[in-house]
Amino acid sequence: MKTCAGEPSTQIDRSLRLHRATQDSGHELWEGDKKADLLALLAPIHYDHLLKQTLQSFKMQLYNLLTIALAGLAAASPVELVERQQKLRIMPLGDSITEIACWRAFVWDQIAAAGFANQVQYVGSQNSNPQGCRPTTTNWDQRHEGHSGWLAIDIANNYLANWLRSTPADIVQFMLGTNDVFRGRSTNDIIAAYTKMVQIMRAANPKMKIIVDLVIPLGVGSNSGIQALNARIPAWAAGLNTTESPIVIADCNTGYKTSDLRDGVHPSIAGDQFLATKIGPPLLNYIRESLAGN
Repeated sequence: MKTCAGEPSTQIDRSLRLHRATQDSGHELWEGDKKADLLALLAPIHYDHLLKQTLQSFKMQLYNLLTIALAGLAAASPVELVERQQKLRIMPLGDSITEIACWRAFVWDQIAAAGFANQVQYVGSQNSNPQGCRPTTTNWDQRHEGHSGWLAIDIANNYLANWLRSTPADIVQFMLGTNDVFRGRSTNDIIAAYTKMVQIMRAANPKMKIIVDLVIPLGVGSNSGIQALNARIPAWAAGLNTTESPIVIADCNTGYKTSDLRDGVHPSIAGDQFLATKIGPPLLNYIRESLAGN
């Protein structure tokens, strides 16, 4: 390939190797013979150098997008793809109280008992059952977005937008703030993170339905930070609630006994069962409304 400025290139050099043009255009060039055939079909012959360079960059981006798309299609069967697209998507979002707990499994039992197991799915980048939960429903959906030790502030600022792009949701249910309180973050900072998360959710899906849990009490140390956060949540939720994207509260704090914490922080099986009784009903209401087209 000739590289003189303004001189047209009349053929594709099939031995071209990948490199970065750091001195001129900044575009990544095509690599090797495996791409040359595709380029040969698309390459114009009698364009000036600048137009050819621009077109070449466009073709590279198109090639990469097509490669990514085809790889995604290959990862699932056609039947699985159709089923995923048709099911209502629920994201359980949180920290270790979401990741290493069994309430997700017990809520799935409620979903199955209501006859919705084939119409909904949990979504998230995680697919795990760390506690070995054994609900009534043996094939319960184990996907989630629970991350042990993570702060609401960090999730809002650095992660949630990408998660929702990768695994879109129609309903998000979250309990967050315990780790923020442990690390001395203020109630105002945590509420600001909640607000940013709602904004991200609605940017991803303007009709997002949201469940926010009141945080369970701690069995170690002081509960003042948890109490202060829970006291702010009702007014915060009411202020952001809309008809198109409603926010409801699951009161997971009132009546929760600290004896139902297996280690002073995380729920025991009895604690998980309690949480399921609080999270399940508002989630089922959202499922019914969504499947009815509301």
